[in-house]
Amino acid sequence: MFFALFASVAALAAVDNRKDATDRLDSLIQSALAKNYPGARIEITGAVRWIEGSLPADPAQVRILGDIGRGEARFSVQGEEEVIGDVRFAAWMPAQVAVRRVMPGERLAPEMFSLQDVNVAAGMAREYRGVILKKEAELSRLEARQTILEGSFAMTAAVQKIPDVRRGDQVRVRLVSGSISLITMGTAAEPAYVAGRVRVIAGKIKKELTGRLSAPGVVEVQL
Repeated sequence: MFFALFASVAALAAVDNRKDATDRLDSLIQSALAKNYPGARIEITGAVRWIEGSLPADPAQVRILGDIGRGEARFSVQGEEEVIGDVRFAAWMPAQVAVRRVMPGERLAPEMFSLQDVNVAAGMAREYRGVILKKEAELSRLEARQTILEGSFAMTAAVQKIPDVRRGDQVRVRLVSGSISLITMGTAAEPAYVAGRVRVIAGKIKKELTGRLSAPGVVEVQL
């Protein structure tokens, strides 16, 4: 009876030790994968499949050997000896997902999008993980450059900052030559942002000039 009880306690201890090793391994894998997916929340979604060796009793270090792009990574574990395994995982990042179709030129608003976690370890989200619009983006200061489909996440290439001046807007043109300046009216020939360069059609002479947008609606041209 004593030996049976001793064997039972030893078996329970072995189970506990294995669970501790598994938990530590998962933590090491998550930390290693996080370096490949900055800002993402890493989740282990499946049991490790061992390619060479088996679970070390005391995993010390994990190195990612490859990420095949379907939410699966190959890794090595440094312990008493090196072992290699595959594991399935998800890398969750927040993204602005359109709740309806957004058309080119349409000004964005928070109610057009729902902030959702997307798995950037697999599928299209993985391909575009570097250009997903950040959750901190001020949507009300942006407009769509191209169509954003309902259910898709907004990408930096699909939006742009709303210009301070649009093509066709009336602007004041300040012509400067040394200490002399003259104000006339003109028309912006292209969109522009404050402190950026912009082409304008000045006054009745319809001459194209290039200047700096010094303030919304004001273009300074050095002659």
